[in-house]
Amino acid sequence: MTTPVYGATHAQAPARAHGGRGHATASNIGIAGSLLALIGSFLPWIEVTAGGQSVDKLKGMDGDGVITLVAAIAAIVLFGVGVAMRKAVISACGAVPALVIVVMGIMNMTDTERLPTQKLEDEGIPSESIKEGLTGLDMSTMFGLYVLLIGAVIAVVAGALAFVKGRSR
Repeated sequence: MTTPVYGATHAQAPARAHGGRGHATASNIGIAGSLLALIGSFLPWIEVTAGGQSVDKLKGMDGDGVITLVAAIAAIVLFGVGVAMRKAVISACGAVPALVIVVMGIMNMTDTERLPTQKLEDEGIPSESIKEGLTGLDMSTMFGLYVLLIGAVIAVVAGALAFVKGRSR
């Protein structure tokens, strides 16, 4: 057994720039939140009622759900690649598509006529007829929008935490 020489420098592990495993937990939470948002893209977002009777339940995929689906997949990929490559910056970038999901969810929650209008326009109905047809109907948000927003907010917060954890190392 040899003893180290007095005053000699010893090899140390190189400092990790914006990486390591410190952000892995936050990134995994980001993946879970993004999966929740992905599931929310397929669930009912808006219920259309007339005279107290449910007329239709519109799912996210009838409109902006396509955008939220693509954004959720992008967030999952970014969080996953960040963990695999041990780069917190890449994981933090997963918050960007999650933020897009938050914006789309809020837009659909505050404007409940947005999704029915999109669906009817996709079917080729003129916008003047759509406005007239929607006047006597009541629209309310459904659980799919809440699932989408909760998952997206979790992913945004997780992306921010991954960034902070990566910077602190």
